[in-house]
Amino acid sequence: MLGVTFFGNFDLASLAIWLFWGFFAVLIYYLQTENMREGFPFENEDGSEASNQAIFPLPKPKTFLLPLGRGSVTVPSAENEAAHRRSDLALAPSGSQGFPLIPTGNPMLDGVGPASWAPRRDEPELDAHGHAKLRPMAAVEGLVVSAGRDPRGLPVQAGDLEVVGRVKEMWVDVSEQLVRYLEIDLNNGTTRLVPMTMAKIWADRVRINALTSDLFPAIPAHRAPDTVTKLEEDKISAYVASGWMYAKGRKRGH
Repeated sequence: MLGVTFFGNFDLASLAIWLFWGFFAVLIYYLQTENMREGFPFENEDGSEASNQAIFPLPKPKTFLLPLGRGSVTVPSAENEAAHRRSDLALAPSGSQGFPLIPTGNPMLDGVGPASWAPRRDEPELDAHGHAKLRPMAAVEGLVVSAGRDPRGLPVQAGDLEVVGRVKEMWVDVSEQLVRYLEIDLNNGTTRLVPMTMAKIWADRVRINALTSDLFPAIPAHRAPDTVTKLEEDKISAYVASGWMYAKGRKRGH
């Protein structure tokens, strides 16, 4: 028989199981090191290198080509980490390493704590065809409100029950056909975006409980009239959501 004459007394089953365990160990090592391309090496809150580093070494730098001609990114890379790190945050330690950091200014404007945001690319998010994903509904042909109350034109009521403006437009994720933001004309003549998930639409008004009326003018603005960048999105969402903790004077009215 071939198995007897060629391999003799060699245990093929034992070889197979050891090859499997060897492959599995290499796979775990590979996946773990690939997972360390961002966020490593560990740092302390002051930016110094932490003592409790990972047990695996950092992988060799690898360059990824971004789609739609948006350049490339190399990770791990000290330059890349520096470009995506915020410095001079308005925070002070409340104790030794590991204790919470305390805001030293206005946390909503300083972008710390619940209002923190990440320095994402200051460019619009694109769909697979290279078009901006988020657009005003009026600028997208064929999109209409097919169910529910169209909020455009309704007054916007803040968490303190004051009316701060009116809904001017809805911004939609074109590829998902989902409303992401409400564009509001404020009483002071400026325009701001508010995440749709932070708004409650009634028959006669739109209520945004997270913010009181005095906080709406300070919502981070977006530059272009028909697009919003990923950085602007992060700042807007962080500011509005942080009102649940920092806004004072909200009421329970309907």
